[in-house]
Amino acid sequence: MTEIPEHLLKRSKKARGDKSDAPTDAPADSQAAETPAAAAPTPDAPVEDAPPAPVAPYVATANARKKIPWWAASALILLPLWAFAYVGTLERPSEAAAGMLSDGAHLYDARCAACHGASGGGGVGPAFDGGDLVTVFPDVAVNVDWVIKGSDGYGSGNAYGEGRTVNGGMPGWGDALTAREILAVVLYERASLGGSMDDADLAEALDHALADGSLVLPEHFDPATVTSEELHDLLAPFIGGH
Repeated sequence: MTEIPEHLLKRSKKARGDKSDAPTDAPADSQAAETPAAAAPTPDAPVEDAPPAPVAPYVATANARKKIPWWAASALILLPLWAFAYVGTLERPSEAAAGMLSDGAHLYDARCAACHGASGGGGVGPAFDGGDLVTVFPDVAVNVDWVIKGSDGYGSGNAYGEGRTVNGGMPGWGDALTAREILAVVLYERASLGGSMDDADLAEALDHALADGSLVLPEHFDPATVTSEELHDLLAPFIGGH
């Protein structure tokens, strides 16, 4: 028998070993080929924001309106303070500067027109126009006394003026109006509504006297104590334009 060299035996064994290994590796490779690779993680789809709620038309209009600048807002805040300070710097005109007849017109509109008519034509109370007032009260002092005291001060059924009898209804203004206001409204009624030029001159004379200090009036004529004689003495120096 021929002896096979050792190195050939080893080579033969190696060759057989490679062949025997091949079937073992093949199924593994086949299995590896059949097993799909692990899927890569899919990124999350972006979540879309919900659409904003519709804005009401009046809100949209307000948002679109031009805003006041900050400096203008500051000025508006300070405006009332400025106005208060400004008014405080103004001087109120004196009563004498305003004028008796001018003040009397305002007082008549506020206090007397409702009863005696806007132009003195009468109504609930007697008329003043056409000289009627001067006819009833030839003496301005008696007219002033009547306005101070009214019906209650004279007493129902008693006489007042020229041939008149108290029937009630005339309020007394002595407590409600100042002495100057009563003179102003009486002279307005007599001069402007009654047409008396003498009373217009008296009003002008009183304006001058009050302005230069030659006449000082009390705050009020006291209905309980004043008399027509006292009022006549007060006014007499200025009647006739003196």
